[in-house]
Amino acid sequence: MAAHKFNPENRKKLTSKEREAILPPALVLKDIGLGSHNVWADIGCGTGFFTIPLAKEVQQVYALDIRAEMLDDLTNSLTQLEVPNVKVLQSEESRFPLPNQLVDGIITSLVIHEVDDPVVFFRELNRILKTDGRLVVIEWAKASTEMGPPIDHRLSVQQLDDWALTTGFVKGKSWQWSDNFIGVEYSRIN
Repeated sequence: MAAHKFNPENRKKLTSKEREAILPPALVLKDIGLGSHNVWADIGCGTGFFTIPLAKEVQQVYALDIRAEMLDDLTNSLTQLEVPNVKVLQSEESRFPLPNQLVDGIITSLVIHEVDDPVVFFRELNRILKTDGRLVVIEWAKASTEMGPPIDHRLSVQQLDDWALTTGFVKGKSWQWSDNFIGVEYSRIN
């Protein structure tokens, strides 16, 4: 899969009011229900669209991204907002600097369509997730919409399911927050 990477020069779009209106972080987090899952990772966190709201709801967040520019912006926001429970880490695309089975939950938003090898990526997600942990994947709907990547860069739920199920996940709930965004929950069972 030849993945298209987001240009970090456009990172202000990641926290735009337009995006927030059609994918409201507070609503998404309410819908997915954090429950007793207190340690989360935001993989491909960007500038913190979900990291910061997530940090208000859970005990610890590990925020990982491959781009230093994104992490610098996130670190500045965390400092300004005095958010103490986020650890910001630069990672490789499919190698996360976290121990095995560290986190209760993972959110990865608008990332997988950019990943070069999704099976390797899902295996790494599985590695850091605790047994009975939750993985929430948010992606662009496989439809033509006014914003977002071209349709041929978008993923179907079936593609996500194939990669997740191949790497030891079990499918749970799914959501569609607008014509633009879908969400799928997977669990790690062993």
